[in-house]
Amino acid sequence: MDTDDASTATTETPRPHSTTAPPRRGVTAIIAAVVIAALLLLITPFPRGFQGETTGDARFVGELEDTLGSKRWHHVAAAKIDGDEVTWGGVGADENSEFEIGSITKTFTAALFADAIERGEIDEGTRLGDVWPGLSGDVAEVTLASIAMQRSGLPAQEPAPSVGDGIASFISRYIHTDPYRASAVELVGSLQEVEVGEKEPEYSNFGFAVLGQAIATAAGISYGDLVHDRIAEPLGMTSTYVPDSAEDLVHGYTASGLPAAPWTLGGAAPAGAIRSTAHDLSIWLRATMDGTAPGAEAAEPREDFDESDRIGWAWFTTTGRSPHVTWHNGGTGGYRSFLGFDPESRQGIIVLADSANSVDDALDLISSAHNASSPAPARSSETGAR
Repeated sequence: MDTDDASTATTETPRPHSTTAPPRRGVTAIIAAVVIAALLLLITPFPRGFQGETTGDARFVGELEDTLGSKRWHHVAAAKIDGDEVTWGGVGADENSEFEIGSITKTFTAALFADAIERGEIDEGTRLGDVWPGLSGDVAEVTLASIAMQRSGLPAQEPAPSVGDGIASFISRYIHTDPYRASAVELVGSLQEVEVGEKEPEYSNFGFAVLGQAIATAAGISYGDLVHDRIAEPLGMTSTYVPDSAEDLVHGYTASGLPAAPWTLGGAAPAGAIRSTAHDLSIWLRATMDGTAPGAEAAEPREDFDESDRIGWAWFTTTGRSPHVTWHNGGTGGYRSFLGFDPESRQGIIVLADSANSVDDALDLISSAHNASSPAPARSSETGAR
């Protein structure tokens, strides 16, 4: 806002018209052209195929392009793990480029759950009512372990804090902004109004948001601090974090190539808000494979999820193929991600993309699994997190 005193305006000497200045109609036309050009830039998708220079191992990048196919890709970064050897590759990005990892965040939340049990802060039988004594009824009896294994009966998505927020969340899916509007306090406050369903396998983003906030409450620190203090810092994952706001965050693109705003997910951060790099996720995957990551036991299968998958805490293990592969994927409004590994051969794959096209076919880049059937379809309850 201009804070100059309006009374001084009458004392200003009129300025002569410049003979070199464009006429007012011309200025208006120029402004309109600039606005139209900007709008066209926002609504015009980039071409199909990969955009940018190849980084890392050219042969690996060629395999990556062949596997992912011709879609509206923007930037892609990947890591292939074979025992102690890591191969990097990317297009328009490298192992240090930052991406939203979507529901791969859930593997961190699950590890924090296992770690909190080891610390004695909670146990598998801890109920939501134990964490938040003000809860009553069926929701108070939901155990944290049932949430971690996606069989809690909690709904797939969080209730909207208000009618207005519900409308805004709905609209956000069409204008490509973050649909998650509730704070951690509002998310927990919504629990009492939730109707608990059957305790059957049902993928729930809301459940994992609640699980992460429950662990944070038991530990007495925020979810973001939990990720930093108990996982990222001990493992040296210096580019892995939970953002506090969307300010200055790099955005991704929709599947059709349109810009999509960054997602921070608010109180639902434990379901899918982490940002990371292929380099950091290679540390995470290797430490999970060899059991040295905090809470690594979360990846161990515990129950059947469907005909072809078993589930641990967050992690899926596809058994309807040889070899069995343990994995999770992720998606936000403008990003997709996949990481998986074969526990027997210690081969793993990580693919991060800043466009909302599935990268799940990256599983075929695990050489021992090549030409085998792909994993079960992704749990497509987009948080985009999955």
